Amino acid sequence: MIQNRYRWNPLTIRPGLASFLTGAAMLCIAALSFADRQPGSLSTIKINAASGNIEIIHRLHNHDAELGIIAVHGDRSLTLDTLLGRAQLALYVEEHFRLAELGADSVGAPLELDLIGAEVDGEFVLVYQEFTGALPDRFAVRDDILRDVFPEQVNHVNIAVTGEVRSLIFKGDDDWHVAE
Repeated sequence: MIQNRYRWNPLTIRPGLASFLTGAAMLCIAALSFADRQPGSLSTIKINAASGNIEIIHRLHNHDAELGIIAVHGDRSLTLDTLLGRAQLALYVEEHFRLAELGADSVGAPLELDLIGAEVDGEFVLVYQEFTGALPDRFAVRDDILRDVFPEQVNHVNIAVTGEVRSLIFKGDDDWHVAE
């Protein structure tokens, strides 16, 4: 029986090819590290099963939220690691997210939202609001969170108070959107 000394092994890579593949992988990793993440927030409006109230949860990336609060207050010492920083963010969100009744032809009276608080959850910060009672069948939503700081900010609002989820997107010069 004659053995072939030059049998091909699929696990063996020629030195030149190995260098090429390593270089290509490093370029891909470097390119990904320079990729920018677009600033944005996700707000969810849903019924709290325990209380029956409407709860609103705003989720923002920590980095964006900290930069936003620093820009708004001009205080570089603010951080979400402190109670003061989270409180400043919660108050800011309270001013920049609104629900309102709809009049015949326009946005009507604002709905009174209670600010519950804020907490850090991994790389995100969550801000909680609550509305006592039932939402009207049709109402208006305005989400300006961090849009005054980051012009490219895109905010998503998911409304899950019925069996299906409705989504609204706020970007650019958007103001009020109607939710039904």
